[in-house]
Amino acid sequence: MPASPQAVRHAIGLSLLMVLLASTAVAATKYASEQASTAAIVTVQYLICSVLCLPRIRRAGLRELATDHLALHLFRGVAGVLGFYLFYASIENIPMVDAMLLRQSAPLLVPLVLWLWLGEKVPPQAWLPLGIGFVGIAVILRPSPSGLSWWHAAGLASAATLAISMVATRLLASTEPTYRILFYYCVLSLACVAPFSIGDYANISLPGWAAMIYIGIAIYWTLELYTRAYGMAPTAIIAPINYFAVVLAGFWGWVFWAQVPDLWSLLGSLLVISGGLLTLGLARHSARRE
Repeated sequence: MPASPQAVRHAIGLSLLMVLLASTAVAATKYASEQASTAAIVTVQYLICSVLCLPRIRRAGLRELATDHLALHLFRGVAGVLGFYLFYASIENIPMVDAMLLRQSAPLLVPLVLWLWLGEKVPPQAWLPLGIGFVGIAVILRPSPSGLSWWHAAGLASAATLAISMVATRLLASTEPTYRILFYYCVLSLACVAPFSIGDYANISLPGWAAMIYIGIAIYWTLELYTRAYGMAPTAIIAPINYFAVVLAGFWGWVFWAQVPDLWSLLGSLLVISGGLLTLGLARHSARRE
């Protein structure tokens, strides 16, 4: 059943709020990384998300946590925590707009993940937008005779793990309710990263703790708003709004850290966003035909 205009407007509003929250979480991560390790930031994030999941689990009942797909939940959790770890590490070392843009290239990588993992062929018409997007990624990475910027490469790797997490979520969503997917994602991710953060909390100031707590709350509500928005309107309408996160990351980077994107970053951003929008447009056209 097609979404009503009111539902679409509501979903767009939720998506804009989601993007705003996500961008402020990125800025808070940049601030917290000046005194806390990446492992500590990610651990606190998932701890808070796990706690915020508990009321929904209590309402549903513990029996509803039973699953036949624990291995896939664990795989998605590992991919998710690795993605955040690489993303936060790149934020600490490269301009925020570059890190966010590379992270937002994940939709370009989803068709390749589907091909490698599930054997789904990439439609011939999809290669042009993929090519445009990958040229944009290459422009942002700016390889030189001395080699790649490894922190830019980490940002791209975070997009690859996010694409894997997206495909895993798609597989889980066919049989699992949203609250169960979110609960296992947060708890298993916490179990994966927490051991690496032991001993990393001694020198964190009160503002640093406040920033990390805010990151956890913002990420949880980003996931909640993401789920609600995609339940109200088609992906092809909602997904392009995510690219506003790149603009907001550039804004926060300029306001707080005087980071001004250079011409190459702007050109790369234009190419990646163009490729992403074309990819989403093709997916929408294909869905209509089916």
